[in-house]
Amino acid sequence: MPGTLRASYRLLRVFVHLGYGVWITARYGSPRVSRDERCRRRRAWYRRALALCGVELKVTGEMIPGSALVVGNHVSWLDIPVLGTCSDVRFLSKSEVARWPLIGWLARRNRTLFIRRGAHESEALIRDMAAALRQGDQVAVFPEATTTDGSDVRRFHARLFAAAVDTLSPVQPVAFAYGRDPDGGPPTAAFTDGIGLFRHAWRLLSRERTFVRLHILHPVPVEPGTTRRELASRSHAVIRAEVVLPLRHEVAGTEKKGPD
Repeated sequence: MPGTLRASYRLLRVFVHLGYGVWITARYGSPRVSRDERCRRRRAWYRRALALCGVELKVTGEMIPGSALVVGNHVSWLDIPVLGTCSDVRFLSKSEVARWPLIGWLARRNRTLFIRRGAHESEALIRDMAAALRQGDQVAVFPEATTTDGSDVRRFHARLFAAAVDTLSPVQPVAFAYGRDPDGGPPTAAFTDGIGLFRHAWRLLSRERTFVRLHILHPVPVEPGTTRRELASRSHAVIRAEVVLPLRHEVAGTEKKGPD
């Protein structure tokens, strides 16, 4: 199927699935519905969304139960549905998203935590994250604070680990590894270089398949006296090892094969 036709067909189905997400949120978002049922419905919705986009996901490892600060490298907006298939996590988002038609309503109803700009707002965000962790939730953050092409992991901002320190909640590292283009360039899924969201989504939907592997790594315990910098450093190290070393081996293997 030609790329344009494939993207058009998939986009139509994604919009229908988004409408289904509205129905699920309205139907199962009530406090009368059990937490396990809401989690099951949301994870199934995310899995179907990835399938409609032509994304093939492989997961290694398992998420720890209970409250945790989930941290990972950030490559694409696809990171959110990929992670959503594995755990009922609460994501962080820009406050502007809360005002978007439909998307903002879905984000609010699905317990998104919003990042507000301005003086002392980071302290408010940490308090909100800590409150969620004390309630037994899992909160997902991307400590690089930007997306990359997936070839390396940028420095983690230690302040985002403050809620884990304050509540002594474990840190659950995860690593996203997207399949690279056949020419060896950055993966198409990488949301970088200032490309607009719709243009990037269209390019992604035009592809026959997009491959991604989610590595769920061993949790990092938090004890009294553990600092934010220690957590940021340890999490960064284990995630980077899972992202960079396999990529180097892949490139080295390609170089050894040489031209056909």
